[in-house]
Amino acid sequence: MRALILALVLAGFGLNCAEAQPLAPTAPTQPSLPAPLPPVRALPSAADLKLAETIVFYYVRSDLASVPSVFAALKDTEAMQRTGLSRATLAGFLATLFQQNRSRVEGWIGKADDYPADGKSAIIFALWQSGNTDLVASLFHEGPDFLRDKPGNLYTLMPSRSVELDLKWGAFFASGNPGFVATLVEALDPLKPLTGNNQFDKAIRLNAAQGLVVNLRQHEVLERYIRRRAGEASGAFKKALEAVLADGMAGFKPAPDHDGDFSGTIAMLELPGKAASGGNAGEATMLTDTMPQAHRGDTVGVTLLFSGMGLKEDLSADVSYDIKVTGPDGAVDPRSAQDGVTALKDKVGGRFALIDSRSTLSIHFEPDDKPGPYRIDVLLKDNVAGKKVALTRSIELVDK
Repeated sequence: MRALILALVLAGFGLNCAEAQPLAPTAPTQPSLPAPLPPVRALPSAADLKLAETIVFYYVRSDLASVPSVFAALKDTEAMQRTGLSRATLAGFLATLFQQNRSRVEGWIGKADDYPADGKSAIIFALWQSGNTDLVASLFHEGPDFLRDKPGNLYTLMPSRSVELDLKWGAFFASGNPGFVATLVEALDPLKPLTGNNQFDKAIRLNAAQGLVVNLRQHEVLERYIRRRAGEASGAFKKALEAVLADGMAGFKPAPDHDGDFSGTIAMLELPGKAASGGNAGEATMLTDTMPQAHRGDTVGVTLLFSGMGLKEDLSADVSYDIKVTGPDGAVDPRSAQDGVTALKDKVGGRFALIDSRSTLSIHFEPDDKPGPYRIDVLLKDNVAGKKVALTRSIELVDK
């Protein structure tokens, strides 16, 4: 049996975009974006999900090299819709990005004629919101009426409509600054006056809570901020914040093998033995049986899925593992034994995202390998939080 470590980079972020229920109509405090187009029914592709991830977690790395892909997607209405992100979220994201990188804006936008109406409207709104109104005329040769008005402050805006909620979430995704959603947190204080209309106030508080709950588990900086605010609060406000934290964490259930929040599992994949037609690699197939079977000549990939790891102040994680494979005779194959293999050493937005290991053990069964169970033992280590999880799974080599 041959075993070697193959480098794989597999992003495993879970992703739920902020979506708020429509608020009751009220006087607008920001100009309205055009009405959305009918929803696209096609399922998002891997590229669509990657695009959404680029936007929602942009602040984690602030990778300027990823920005052109956003503008390329803005030229494709259906691609942007498949991300699940509203145009208001995109406008808030772009506005903050434009404020941070004024000298790059014109180069990013490029030819105005390349954008469909909805992409163009989001960009024009973002230019106005970021104080770059002069670029609207020079790039788009348009002058919407709202350009004559002074843009509001997204940082201090108390949302009264769903579009304003999404604008603030977009600004948070671009900056990672929880101050952009501080007014949503403060809206949960039942003693804080809002609009003076009970119906409107109830809708604002409900929508604010829903957006915070949805985003809480995915964004560590947001969880830390709300926990801090809850620690400082008292009375009904404290209870409201604690309820948001409880609701946000309710959907997280660690795997059976865990050390506190830190948990993991071993995943097996049947790897293609030959290149598919055209010279491309064939598809790997997930092995879901408790003890899957393999035959001589098969190649099986072993990777790890984990979540709940600790993050440093800068959102960096450090997860590694020790691994070995024991054959039917009880002997450990020395070629399979690896210690301190890197599973993740990078920044991530939230510690509760499901992560695929950055490395995979490839096991190839040779003609002279003995039939029987081959046990894979892994010690998964969270080097930030100092936690460890022992994992075991087996695969049976059978005679044909």
